[in-house]
Amino acid sequence: MKKNNQSEFGIRSETGQIYLLTKQERILTIEILKIALGTAAGRGFLVERFGKEGLKRAAGLLEVMGVQTSEPQGQSKRNAS
Repeated sequence: MKKNNQSEFGIRSETGQIYLLTKQERILTIEILKIALGTAAGRGFLVERFGKEGLKRAAGLLEVMGVQTSEPQGQSKRNAS
């Protein structure tokens, strides 16, 4: 990932490694997570792959990135912009 004048967002993995995302990568990540959490198939995939904790982590990541989300259990959505 090249560094340039775009702001970057760091994410620390479970191993302690920090990942930096460019603005475009953040936008892509946000949209993918919103789709995954917003559809039954997406939520099912996350639960199958990561357990119920995966839903919480996905929602938490979106919130850290500044996106308002609904509860991972699929309750009503707040403004997700």
